[in-house]
Amino acid sequence: MSEFSTLPASTPSKITSITPLSTNTPNLVSTPTFTFSAPQTPSFPAWVADFSEPILVAVNERQPDFQDDFASLNQGWFYFIPGSKKGPYYAPIQDEALLIELSAEDKIRDSWVYSPLLTRKDFVLSFDFQFEDTQPDARMRFQFNQTAGQSVTFDLFKDQTWDLNWGEPDDRQSTTGTYDYYPPEHINVLVIVHGDECAVYLNDAPLTYVRNCRTGSNFHSTPWTVTFHMLANSGHKAAMTIDNVKLWDLDKISELP
Repeated sequence: MSEFSTLPASTPSKITSITPLSTNTPNLVSTPTFTFSAPQTPSFPAWVADFSEPILVAVNERQPDFQDDFASLNQGWFYFIPGSKKGPYYAPIQDEALLIELSAEDKIRDSWVYSPLLTRKDFVLSFDFQFEDTQPDARMRFQFNQTAGQSVTFDLFKDQTWDLNWGEPDDRQSTTGTYDYYPPEHINVLVIVHGDECAVYLNDAPLTYVRNCRTGSNFHSTPWTVTFHMLANSGHKAAMTIDNVKLWDLDKISELP
């Protein structure tokens, strides 16, 4: 299994309440549509105040530019069958969630889905996910293909480890760590990509930050710029669900630095 997904060359075309570190924020009157709580601690990483907090404050009172709770029919999520010239196909929705799965017989151990509506250059993306029938080596991957040859990927393994990778194929860099997982609870993942900086939160808590995750603001728009993956070793089934997807387009917020 390749460490990074090979995408096809062409196709038809709860977070609960935000508590920012700073106190001088606008007194907005609309009902919050985004929720986030930041721990108040002396060891709070500096990148939260310098990078992510101004962005989260800016999106706090804004409606997402895209959201899907999968309570209705498929609203434009697709997948491909490896080796097939047909497709893309509508991704399955099960129990009001997006289902991504691998059978024990699948030779290619990477099942992935995408929505063209998530294609943005700079964004905040929030989603809930849950491992279903998996083994400890299985992983959930969020992947942002910012150019044809450069991507940012964030993996959560069933064994409670995580991995953030970025850069070009011949110069990949990474940072790793551990996290807490209490099935069958969902895990909320929040990803911020702005300029050449990237940050990840898990269940409202800051997890990791990279200063140079991108080369400038290069961006190559394709329908599958943003993808969700289920990856696993061969010989067993693997499945996960994605729910409550929300995306804010940061290029539409003029007050950001």
